[in-house]
Amino acid sequence: MQSSSLLHAESFHPLFKTQITAPDFKNCSLHLHYFLPRSVFVDPYELSNRANDYSFKYSGPSNLELPVAALRKDAALLLSIIRPLSDDGILDVEVPLHMRYGTAAIGSSFELTELPWPDAFFACNKSVSSARLPPMLREFAMIFDGMDIARLEPPSGAIPFETVRTPVGDTANVGRVELGTAIVMLVAFFYLLRATLRTMGRMSIITLPAKEG
Repeated sequence: MQSSSLLHAESFHPLFKTQITAPDFKNCSLHLHYFLPRSVFVDPYELSNRANDYSFKYSGPSNLELPVAALRKDAALLLSIIRPLSDDGILDVEVPLHMRYGTAAIGSSFELTELPWPDAFFACNKSVSSARLPPMLREFAMIFDGMDIARLEPPSGAIPFETVRTPVGDTANVGRVELGTAIVMLVAFFYLLRATLRTMGRMSIITLPAKEG
């Protein structure tokens, strides 16, 4: 069985926590497959710091700074768990997530993003189950060719997704923001221009040759 929860669900940096409760499968490896909507991304460098817990494969936009409006596809993440289950058959897996800047909307200050729970499963060398792999990219599925799969289902009656609530801009404020930005840029330009001209004037006085008597 597996269950998930989201910590810091009202921020740009939530933490996806999944608890695995399962018997000890011999000759099996534990994996979690995540579907990530366009507004959600992971930082591969950050995940690399958790190498003692899991290895990973990621498929999605490589530019982490792009806003949601600039993306055309979702992302996927596959974890291969390294840390063993406890003696009680329990393991917590944490994945740090990041939210992209959403598109401004009329009268809206927050955006809700539904994040599905990951699919958790064991991949085994010996025949222990006839379950099929959860839907995933072919490049991920190829890893499990010739292996038997034992899927871990959510508790009965559970709603298998979490909701992230992140702030977005209000289009009613766009005009004021753009005007303010333009004014600040113009002021900065003229300040730098004035400072440059004054510096050039001082330099010309210093380098002016002395008149001969």
